Amino acid sequence: MKTRLISIILMLCIGTVFGQQLQLEKASPFTAVKWKNDEAIVKFKGEWYQFEGLAHLSKKELIGFCKQTYGDKWKKRFSEDLITILKELQYIPNQEVQISLSKNGITNTYKGTFTFENRQACLAFNRRKTKKKQKNKLSRKLSKKQALEDIQQFKEIITTRSSYIELSTFDYKTALQNLSKTIVKQNKEITVDELTHKLARIMSEIGDRHASVKNKSFKRDEHKIYGLQLPFGISVFDGKLIALKREANAYSYYNKNYPYLKSINGIPINTFMDNYNYKHQKAPKAAKLARGAMAIQNYGALLFKNNKLPQKEIEVVFTNGKEDKKETVALTYDKKGYSSSLAIADYKKIKSLRQSKQFKELTQVLDGNIGYINIPMMFHYDEVEGLERFIENTMKTFLTTKALIIDLRNNPGGGREILQTFTKYLIPPEQSPWVANVAYLRTDKTIAGDESSMSARYLYSYKSSELTDNDRKAITRFNEHFNTEKQFDTSKFSHPFYMVLHSGKKSYTQPVYILINEESFSAATVFTSAFKRLPNVKIVGITTDGSSGNSKKLYLRNSNIRVKVSTMLSFQRNGKTLDGNGTIPDIHLPVPIEQIFTGKDLQLQTLVKLINTKL
Repeated sequence: MKTRLISIILMLCIGTVFGQQLQLEKASPFTAVKWKNDEAIVKFKGEWYQFEGLAHLSKKELIGFCKQTYGDKWKKRFSEDLITILKELQYIPNQEVQISLSKNGITNTYKGTFTFENRQACLAFNRRKTKKKQKNKLSRKLSKKQALEDIQQFKEIITTRSSYIELSTFDYKTALQNLSKTIVKQNKEITVDELTHKLARIMSEIGDRHASVKNKSFKRDEHKIYGLQLPFGISVFDGKLIALKREANAYSYYNKNYPYLKSINGIPINTFMDNYNYKHQKAPKAAKLARGAMAIQNYGALLFKNNKLPQKEIEVVFTNGKEDKKETVALTYDKKGYSSSLAIADYKKIKSLRQSKQFKELTQVLDGNIGYINIPMMFHYDEVEGLERFIENTMKTFLTTKALIIDLRNNPGGGREILQTFTKYLIPPEQSPWVANVAYLRTDKTIAGDESSMSARYLYSYKSSELTDNDRKAITRFNEHFNTEKQFDTSKFSHPFYMVLHSGKKSYTQPVYILINEESFSAATVFTSAFKRLPNVKIVGITTDGSSGNSKKLYLRNSNIRVKVSTMLSFQRNGKTLDGNGTIPDIHLPVPIEQIFTGKDLQLQTLVKLINTKL
């Protein structure tokens, strides 16, 4: 009895500490940070001190890591994102922490407290300090030496940090070498924008859907051409791009006799997809088409990202597949493009949930006693108070329905907490534990057990204390048949991490349909792939724009270009990566032309009829 009591007390203590740690994502022990010769001067309890260290980490370790990792942003990161930095250094602090500070040459140790309010004070201090110094950096140019140094740093980031470069056959080193040669040959400086676009094109070849290269100082209103658009909308139907015009609250063909786009200024549409819209060239086919349609519609921005200037008038060739029709059109700043009514509705739901936290519009009981719940974004629960309780209550209410539809269309991703909530209901007891996701972390360190960035995604090492012996048996059985589609150098990665799902006390026993489309991204496609192949679950719709990367942001020293790169390889149960493949539906349910024209959700109506017919 005494032993059991001690165990309970220990568990409560651990739980308290763990609870504190979960709330420390955005917190600081300081209320302001300023700098003198790269030395951090921190404001602590109303007084200024020179920073010397935190817990077991010296200022040399902390400041050195920030400089190496964050480029020109290292001071900002130290003052605003200290928790993230500590986690990168494999240290997760409790709410109270020992800090070494000095004044007048005397160093003392103080007990600091990480609070959200302190961090907000640091943000406010930084904003006041930088507001007067903000200048337009768009015209800033880099010397050849500066550009070459940034290219070299970019190369180092890809070589040492990128996970997906290990699966790619793209020769990025030669591409960067050729870029360097071009810069050396030209008798002019290079703008930050131009370098950004050239590096972004190279990054896109790797196939990392979470990766990006961005000029953080860019302001689109400084470039008039950026807002130029085609005088008609573009959407995707039957695997082709169609031109549309808006009529009141609906759309129709721009030219009914020649509905498809063939070329613009002599450039084939496929070239725009493969070359101009390089960011999405490695996306799954459906996502590549959809994102390409949006990019071509915003014609001025697309050319700007290719370091080209658009003409005021362009020649467009429309086709019906047999005959062509040429038309000269003028670019416009008017919003004449196509926007999906359903996508707009989902965007409004996201905004509404964050502001008003009204959940009723997410769920309903459809014809035939079919439960329906729409998840417009994979929210972290601390973003939307009450959402977890709402989903739990909804699933309990739906236990008596004939079937369940979970709508993830247009879901841009987020976290995995919502996935964990549904797991209790969707995993049948006979399939539990269920290995849903396998991932490897790109690292040059030896990781003995779990790692915080992976644990935040419910990914644990084989020997993790978070897993049971039954979990390990399930992993062993799973590994007997699991092989990654592409081989990679495992010496550059950690051991595998597993997401293992479990059934709850009361499972949903009726058929489940997860409704997806090409805009279902990141954590939304992780959700989809996690439940695929369960006997009671069918994936319906269009292949997702799969991606899962545990991305990191770094900054190039001279240009301050932000480079975001994935550090994780994430595999579905079938051994394929989420990136570039997405999750293929069990039941293909394309968008009918009437849905594009009217905005009515005919996909959902078709699915309901299918369920009622089958059952």
